[in-house]
Formats: sequence, structure tokens, C-alpha cells
Amino acid sequence: SEAKAPLITTPPLAMLLAAGLLFPLLGDASSATLTRMRGTLNRPANPWQNVAQRRVTVRSEAPPQAVIATPPSLDAYENALRESIRVEDMQLESQVSKALTPDGGKNKVRGKEPEMWIDGDSTEVTNFQRATLAAVWAMSAFLLADALPFITGAPEGAMALLVVGFSMLFADFFSGIFHWAVDNYGNLKTPVFGSVIHSFQGHHSAPWTITYRPFINNVHKIALPVVPLMGLVSLLIHGNWMAEIFAIVFFNMQILGQEFHKLSHMIKTPPLITKLQRCGVLLSKKEHLAHHTSPFDGHYCIVTGHMNGLLDSTHFFRRLEALVYRCGGSEPNCWKLKPEMKDAVLNGRFEELSRRS
Repeated sequence: SEAKAPLITTPPLAMLLAAGLLFPLLGDASSATLTRMRGTLNRPANPWQNVAQRRVTVRSEAPPQAVIATPPSLDAYENALRESIRVEDMQLESQVSKALTPDGGKNKVRGKEPEMWIDGDSTEVTNFQRATLAAVWAMSAFLLADALPFITGAPEGAMALLVVGFSMLFADFFSGIFHWAVDNYGNLKTPVFGSVIHSFQGHHSAPWTITYRPFINNVHKIALPVVPLMGLVSLLIHGNWMAEIFAIVFFNMQILGQEFHKLSHMIKTPPLITKLQRCGVLLSKKEHLAHHTSPFDGHYCIVTGHMNGLLDSTHFFRRLEALVYRCGGSEPNCWKLKPEMKDAVLNGRFEELSRRS
């Protein structure tokens, strides 16, 4: 078992800012060129049979077609991802290339088609998706233009950097709360969030699908609710420059976090992305892979993953589950996948719960 990382690791703030600015430029290019994993056709059954109602194979160059999907197996995908982590830790990029393409790259073997969990979903980038993201960035520019005149010297600049750092940590924390909620409660029929819940829960059975999505297609579902929320917040905090900077970072990190999430699932990433993951600026493959083990009960934060140590070590989500159960009687999906968790959580015996390193 590996030594546990510090509870909160805050990378240099300048690197955080640089990552936020670079990702809209890097996302589409990286997703178009990355090698897909190889696998077998024997995939374990989806743990949530009640939400696995229909699977649709979608080719980006053609309209969605309702056919039987034949994805690589989940075990093969996770083994390939673990191997890429091992090789990256050894800093031997040549071994990564050889492991992924034994013939030296002459005949690269791509994975099967992405597996969609919502009818009509695809990897195509549409004008509506572009407009949604453009609206978020337009409001971000408006808030930034309103805040910058107030930063007139070193004290204000230092305060702005502190606000950015705090907003990054809070964005990571919030991503964990949201991820935990949609992984464990609800289904396709849940009002408002049904399609998001269905996609998140299905993601555990076909995690490679996200790697097929271009940047705009990947983040637009997160950007869609951000548009009205950011518009409302902009009206409420107008003139408060620190609140405006906090809002810019928070909302954009929720959107970019989905792209960071995608990059953590890539078998092979560009060298710059790999370095940013390994130094803690971005969510790392190793950190997020720890979440993709049944019963999917930890490591929920997906912006940087820095808050996972604190939340998991204090059993934060187990306490939330106990509260939800006592208030409404709803059991989370992680209890259903690991029934012994229920008694341990409700009786506060958290030490009995086996945690992943």
C-alpha cells in the first residue's frame, strides 16, 4: 500500500492560472490525437442494472445508431491505465509508446466505439455547445473587466492570488460533493438532473467513452447550468472585485474540471499534461483511478483532487450518507454494492471500512 499523500496539497498559484488558460487551447488537439486502449470483448456487467436501460454506439461521423455496443472490457482498460501510470512514474516515455503500440506505432490499435448512455448523445460538437461555452466566457470577461480596475497595487494583487487559490480549493471540494451525489442517488427519471445522473453512473462501466469527446462536447453539459447561475451571481456581486474573481475561477474550474477528468482517463497524454498531472496542478491518473474501484465510495473530487485526502480521511461522505439516510431513508449506491457498509456507517464504526490507498 502506498504512503498517503498530504491532506491538502496546494500547487503554486501561477501554475494553476496557467493551466486554466491553456486548457481551452489544448483540449481539442489532445483528444483528436491520443491513442486509444486495446481491450477484449468481455466486459463485466454494469453494477447498476436499474439505470443501464439502453446502450447506444455512436460514430462521430454519422447520426446516432441504436446498435449493440462492443466496448473493450473494463478490466483491460483499467490495467492499461495502471500500466501507463507505472511507466510515467519511471519517466520512460519510450516504454509507454512501446506498451501501447508494440509495433512501434506503425499499426496503432484503437479501442472500440464510445458507449453512450443517453439516446441521441454523441461526440459531435454542435453550434449550441459552442454558444453555451461562449456565453460562459463572455460573462467571465465581463466580471474580469469589472474587477481589474480595483487591483491597483501589490496588496490587491496578493489578495487576488489568495482568492484564486481559495476558489480553486473550493471548486475541487464542490466537484466532490456533486460527484458523490450523482454517483449515489437518483436515476434517469430524476427531475432536472436525470440525464447527468445516468451518465455519471454509466461512466463507471464504460470510463473510456469520455476520452473520445472533443473539449467543447465534453464540457458543455457542465457549462449549460453555469450560464444562468453565473448570470445571477454577476448581478448580485457586481462591484465586489474579490467576489467577482472568486466566481470567475469557481465556475470556470467546474467546467475545466470535466476536461481534467477526461485527461485522467487517457492511456497516453501529451508530455506537458503528464507533467502537470504528476506535479499536482491537474487531477492525476493515479488519484482518479482510485475512485474507479467498486463500490466507488471515495476520491470524488475531480478538479485537482487535492481535497480528496481530507474528505476521505475524515469519512466526510460516509457522514453525509448517514445524514441522508436518517432524514429520508435513501441508501447510496455504494452501500448497495457493499452491503456491510450500511451497518458500519450508521453505527459510526468508520475504522472497519476498508479504504483504498
